[in-house]
Amino acid sequence: MDLDQEIAYVPNCLTRWYAANTSIRHLWAVEERDSLMVVFITLEPTSDGDDALPVWFAKGHEWASELADLTRREVQLRLLGPSDMERPPGAAATATIAELSWRDPWIRA
Repeated sequence: MDLDQEIAYVPNCLTRWYAANTSIRHLWAVEERDSLMVVFITLEPTSDGDDALPVWFAKGHEWASELADLTRREVQLRLLGPSDMERPPGAAATATIAELSWRDPWIRA
């Protein structure tokens, strides 16, 4: 894998994973330290309200494992609340790897 492919590898993995998981509305991945990538997500509200916690509890661990396998990185997955849509807490001090929000086109990328 050449340098350009290596640089694009993780963002491409995140893009494919986001596309395959339609319950995720917004994804923001940041570099926390050399081996740790923190992935913040917001979820599609449920049909009976806006509580995303049941989906988070059912899928969160599985998603974190999938992301770690795909990206070959240590991954910490965090759920964002609706008020954190603009920028995850503390993200300004870290390097952004990917920000995906196709399902919410009104969100500034």
